[in-house]
Amino acid sequence: MEPEHTGFSAKQSSFYQTNGYVVLESVFSQEECQRYVEHLEDLSAGRKKLDGFFQQDKYGYRTFNQHLYDPFVLEYLIDARLHQPLKDCFGDEPEAIQTMHFYEGSEHPLHQDQYYLPDCMSAWIAMVDVDEYNGPLVVQPGSHKGRLITKTDVPMTLQPDETYEQQQTNRYFPKVKEVFDENGFDEVKVFVKQGDVVLFDGKLIHGGAPVLKPRTRRHALACHYIPYSSENWDRDWQRISFDGSRRIHYNKM
Repeated sequence: MEPEHTGFSAKQSSFYQTNGYVVLESVFSQEECQRYVEHLEDLSAGRKKLDGFFQQDKYGYRTFNQHLYDPFVLEYLIDARLHQPLKDCFGDEPEAIQTMHFYEGSEHPLHQDQYYLPDCMSAWIAMVDVDEYNGPLVVQPGSHKGRLITKTDVPMTLQPDETYEQQQTNRYFPKVKEVFDENGFDEVKVFVKQGDVVLFDGKLIHGGAPVLKPRTRRHALACHYIPYSSENWDRDWQRISFDGSRRIHYNKM
């Protein structure tokens, strides 16, 4: 078990409150990151076998909720060094609810995570250096203080003959662009080193920058959390505490 992170400095707290994101440097060691990368590459290439392992070729080659069947990924999701910084952000105990591992830059259009995952925030772990070439995160600083597009604004229910991808492209992403323009702030690319963690608010408008060197590996683990007190959570997913305990508690609405 790694030592628990001491939490935000006053400078980090101020930056997070103002911008909606903050970079925590060197949270994970190079050795830890390389061990993680080798594990994912071995699974991808078939050198390792794991029941339930599945890859999607969507928004960058990725896995989804791998922590539910892979203890190795679960270790990173609830690593003690993430506990206090997340608690500082929420002002409440964090519970882990989702992971996505990206092998490559996603080039994902601008969006807000809380549209998909109510009350959430993210800890985005860079397992390799992320620069202007391999698809960094792009964020609109301060947008977490602006309007949140919800499923009331853009229902997730599909219209006749509409696919999920069409709902996103034709209805959801344009609404986020409207809010982006309303906010009036420039977007920023977030360059980080191996082992850094980007914490960001679930209302922050963000996406994936263009990948300037196609097919370049850019291993990153996106971890999502909600506060323990959340009553807006609407899925029957496991809510995992940092002590490893699990519960299912959600608003059935």
